[in-house]
Parts: sequence; C-alpha cells; structure tokens
Amino acid sequence: MRALTSFKRSVLAILLVCALVASMMVHRSQLQDAEHQVVFSVSATIWKVSELIFEAQRFITAISDYAEGPNRIGELQLRFDVLWSRMDVVAGLEFKRKPMIADSLDRLFEWRARWDPILFGELPLSDAQTDEMRRSLSVLVAELRRGWITEFEQANFGTWAQAASTTQVSIARQEWMIAGLLVLIIAYLAAEVFFASVATRRERALRDIADRASKSKSDFIANVSHEIRTPLNGIISMASHLSDHPLTREQQECVAVIEDAGDLLLSTINDVLDLSKLDAGQFHVAAEVFEPMRGLRFARDLYGDMARDKGLELRLELPHGPLPRLEGDERRVRQVLHNLVSNAVKFTEAGQVTIRAWYDTGEGLPGQAAGYYIEVADTGPGIAPDAHERVFEPFAQEAEGLQRGSIGTGLGLPISRALCDAMGGTISLDSAPSDGTCFKVFLPFGRVEGAAQAPRKPAQPVEPRRFDGWTILITDDNATNRFVLRKLLEGTGACIHEASSGIEALECLAEMRVDVVLMDIQMPGLDGMETTARLFEAEALAGRTPPPVIGVTANVMPEQVARYKSIGMVAVLAKPVSKVGLTEAISGCVTEHARENDPGQSTTRRATG
Repeated sequence: MRALTSFKRSVLAILLVCALVASMMVHRSQLQDAEHQVVFSVSATIWKVSELIFEAQRFITAISDYAEGPNRIGELQLRFDVLWSRMDVVAGLEFKRKPMIADSLDRLFEWRARWDPILFGELPLSDAQTDEMRRSLSVLVAELRRGWITEFEQANFGTWAQAASTTQVSIARQEWMIAGLLVLIIAYLAAEVFFASVATRRERALRDIADRASKSKSDFIANVSHEIRTPLNGIISMASHLSDHPLTREQQECVAVIEDAGDLLLSTINDVLDLSKLDAGQFHVAAEVFEPMRGLRFARDLYGDMARDKGLELRLELPHGPLPRLEGDERRVRQVLHNLVSNAVKFTEAGQVTIRAWYDTGEGLPGQAAGYYIEVADTGPGIAPDAHERVFEPFAQEAEGLQRGSIGTGLGLPISRALCDAMGGTISLDSAPSDGTCFKVFLPFGRVEGAAQAPRKPAQPVEPRRFDGWTILITDDNATNRFVLRKLLEGTGACIHEASSGIEALECLAEMRVDVVLMDIQMPGLDGMETTARLFEAEALAGRTPPPVIGVTANVMPEQVARYKSIGMVAVLAKPVSKVGLTEAISGCVTEHARENDPGQSTTRRATG
C-alpha cells in the first residue's frame, strides 16, 4: 500500500513539473516577441545598470556604517555579495561597442577581485582600508555613471535591440537545455519509481512464499512430531510398564534397549522442535533465581556412569570455589551443559572430560565481562580449524574422525549456540586435531545476594498413587494410546472407561459421572478441543460442575498448550506419557470440589456404562 501511494505521488509530481515546463515555454515565446521591441531592450539595460549603480551606492553606505561599528561586518559582506551579483548581471550585456562603459566595468571587476579576499579574510578592516575601499568605489561608480549617460545619449536603438535580442535568445537556449535535462530526470525518476514498485511487489511475493514455506515447515515438523510421538508413546510407556514387572535378565536387557532407543528418538524429536521454535522466533528465555551448583553436580552424576564404562574420568572443577546463586534460565543452561558433556563423553575414547565453572564479577582481568563461565574440555580427537564453525550448523557432523559412526542428528551444538545467543551469551571452542576440544560458554547472568538455598533432600521412594472409587474416562481415537493409558493406571484402583471419539466421549459423559477425563487433541471429526468445549457447555446448562479435563497429546508446541488451557483444560501431558507424570497430574487436578465433595457420587451413573 505504501509503494502504491508513493507511485501516485510521483505521477502527480511529474504532471506538475510538466505543467511548469509548458508554462515556461509559453512565457519564453511571449518574451521573444517583446524582445523585438527596442523600448523593452533599452529599459531592461537601463534597469540593470541602474541597479548596479544603486547597489554600489548602498555598499558605500555600508562601508560608512562599518567604520562607525565593526560589528556590522555581516551587513557589509551581504551588500558586497549583492553588488557582485549586479555586476555579473550587467556583464551579461553587450558593451563591446561602448568603450566607456566597458572600461568602467573592467575596472570595477578589478576592484571586486582585489577587495573580495580582504573583505572575507583579513578582519577587522582598518580605517585606511575602509577609506580606500569607499574612495576607489566612489570614483569607479562616478566614471560608470558618466560613461553610461554619455553612451545612452549617443545610443543607436537598433544596436541596443539587436544586443538585447541576442542575449535573450542565448538565455532561451539555456532554458531549453535545462528543460530537456529536467524531462530526462523526471523520466529517470519515473522509471525508478516504476521499477521500485515492481521490486516491492516481487519482494512481497517472495516474502509471502517464504512465510508459507516457513509455515509449511512448521506444520510439517508438528505433524511429523505428532505421528512419531503417537507410536513412541506405546513403545516407551509399555517398556516402562514392563520394567516394573519381574523379568529375567535377558528380558531386562531387551527392555533396557527398547527404553534407550525410545529415549534417543524422543530426544531427537525434542531437538528438532527446539530448533524449529528458535528459527520461528518462538523461543522465550525465563528469568529465575537458581543454584548453578545443582545443575553442575547433576550433569557430572548423570554422565559419570557413561564415562566410567568407557574408562574415562569425568571431573568437576571450581577454580574460584562454589558458585553463588544466579538469575537466568536454569533449564536452558542445563540443556547446553548436557549437550556439551554428552558430546565430550561420546567422542572421547581415552583420558578425561573436565567440567570447569566459575562466576566472574568483571573486576579482574581487563575486558573480562561479569557473568557465568562454563568450560567443557576433553582429550578426544579434536576438531580441525576449518570445521570449527561447521559443527555449529544444523544437521552437520563435520569434524574429521569426530562424528563417524556416532549416533545423533548433529543438532546439539547448533541448539546450544542458539540458546546461548537467546540468553545474551556466547559459545566458542578451542581445538586442534589430536589435541582435544574445549567448549567455552559465557552467560551474562547476574548474581543474587543472600544465603544459598538449602540443598534438596534426596527423593524418597514414591508410593504408588491410589484412585480407589474414582472413575476415569480415556478419550483417544488410537487404540494403542488407550491401551497404554489403561496399563499405566493399572493398580491404582480407578474404574477406567474408554471412548474412541469425541462424540462417544460426550455420550459417555451424558450417561455417567466421572472424576477425570483424559482427552486426546487430534481426533477425526470432533477433536479434543471442541469436545471439551461442548462438555463444559452441557455441564453448565445442567447446572453441574464439569469434571477436570487433562489433555494428552503429541502436539505440545507452546502456543498449542496455551490454546488447550484457554478452553479450560487443567493440565496437558505430552506423549509419550510416564506413569509418574500421569498419576501426579490426575491427583493434582482432582479436588474435593471437582468430585462434588462426595466420592460415592462418582458411581451413581454407571448403570448404563
């Protein structure tokens, strides 16, 4: 819209300029007719010479004023500039056959050339200079006046007319040249506006194509994530369910392989989703107070077994002692730390991996910024200098000999860099072939003064939660997902009902009272969001409090989760679902008020169920 408005303004400007040129041409034609009149030529010449003489007298007066007060130098210089212009105007007239006027003008120009650098350079002027300037100009003006009167009295009007006509024709030619150049410039501007408009439309079209491609990519990633998470829900959940039962050693090993493979696939999906959110600008950094020591020790303990299995030593070094509490995004810091430690352990075959961390106040070395510093160094094969930047590119596994035969997508380091950038920090590496690698992270977090938080107590064994007398409705169009949720709820004492569609769920809810609804989102026909909205509407019309609805879905982008909760879902569980997460969500959302303060009421409408 802006380009179109600019184009219209340009067209209007072109039309106005063309009208101006046409008016100038008409005026020029009229002027040429008048130039053939002797009276006009003589009058014009008289006026120009008279103006020169008049301005010379005004300059002489300005000299006298300056002599009385040097602060009037500005007025003196202005009058000199005007006199200069009048001299140039008169110089354009033809006076070759009038020596008295021509000689006077030549001496006047010599006077101007002499006094110009003095008047605009050597200030203030002395009394002698002002007297000489006034005297010499007075003499020249008097000579010009006498010469002009004499020549005018003896003038041949035919010569005057011819001279004036010749001068005006020369001016007309110049004006025509200017008009022609003006037309060319206008044509150039019109072409610029036109091509700029074309480029703008093309840019808009390309931007629309890019936006559609980006949306298509996001939709594709979301759909692929959903399609992978759905079967992965059955794999991981059932493997976890099996591990809770007595198994032979061989069976335990098989289940462990299934769990590890499922976790790796889930990690890959999460990495792709993180990268997609970062590319789309949908990533948000949290600001919270946290204990960095807890995350460092957790990373050391988490990857310690993996390092020991490979004969490596995993060390945690604190050069400046325990770290203070910081303010930043603890979850993202842990993600970066885990990516770096995981890679270091994975690609190091002998030696050690060292995690080094400290907080710098910025008061030590010059140029050292205040913030949280982390280094992860290993004794692995190293990375060639020409591959230092490529390892931070998505899906790139570039370091010679480093990634060959390894498992992964190559997203850990690109995501780590993107996370550091989002938090205002940096990540870099020092490495050379056969010399190991050291990744360096800087995060400009501020320290939080005050006593450190008490360390968390070791988690106590969690007793299986019981939902005796509760009725839970599982709504999902996928039979595997319903089977998984039923299995995860075995042993809780809950009465489980299933619905394979949104319509069937509404029918069940109309016939019986339930305590919790586990609602899939992406279902054919009536999806989970519409089903939930209709459930709340029906319960409101009946004057009842609706049961809490927990979304269970593979579509867990932040904006999607926000939409689910906006319609009234009390919680959202991402597939694959763990037993602990499921039971905690159910226990947390079911209140005495939601169960109408009477557990026994949950079974009063099961007769037709």
